[in-house]
Amino acid sequence: MNKAIEDLQELSPNEKGFVAQYLISSLDTTQDTEAQAEWSELAKKRFELLENGDVQPISWESTKNQVLL
Repeated sequence: MNKAIEDLQELSPNEKGFVAQYLISSLDTTQDTEAQAEWSELAKKRFELLENGDVQPISWESTKNQVLL
């Protein structure tokens, strides 16, 4: 266990984030296929709205500023 922690300390922040994401996702052993299908459909609809010009994208900076107000 200590060796693993030592090895993790040598990773870049991006690599640590990837490891953290992997570990968290590995805790969930069940998958809700209905929810996954719904998220996929929502993502497809939103992409089509963007592609068709029905909505305009906003920058991450603008979104972050709105959330932090």
